[in-house]
Amino acid sequence: MDAGKLKSELAAAFVRRLNHFVEVNPKSERIGPENAAMLLAGHDLVIDGSDNFATRLAVSDACVSLGVPLLSAAAVQFQGQVGLFRAQPCYRCFVGDAFDADDCDNCSELGVLGALTATVGSFAALLAIETVVGVGSDQAGHLHLFDGETLSWRSIRIPADPNCRACGSDV
Repeated sequence: MDAGKLKSELAAAFVRRLNHFVEVNPKSERIGPENAAMLLAGHDLVIDGSDNFATRLAVSDACVSLGVPLLSAAAVQFQGQVGLFRAQPCYRCFVGDAFDADDCDNCSELGVLGALTATVGSFAALLAIETVVGVGSDQAGHLHLFDGETLSWRSIRIPADPNCRACGSDV
């Protein structure tokens, strides 16, 4: 029924059906280093759930340059992670520069459980709401890791990398 239709248009229609008070402005172009800043400018929070490191890093670098917080969520096989990044540390501080290429592993190649994406996505949604509304403690710089085999969460603090090419002091 939806085959051949753009994901952005389908998502916009879905949101409009849920709440007609929400303004939706779908974008149907691939995001990358050349257009990320233009696509993300003017937002209060960017939520990234892309399935490859090159896109995640392009989004992170644009968020750093724009001063926009980034909420990153990822899931692969039985593992999930959710992190909120502001200025320093940024997502690149966490993963480094080795993942800028499109040839890194992604969830479409490695597989992911639907229940895992639901768990990670719901956690990310709650963190986004808390961030925008301003409730709870600021989670910037914390990475929340979910282990789908043990059904457990743990959090780690990501240190800022002073040599990070996106947010480091040497930039």
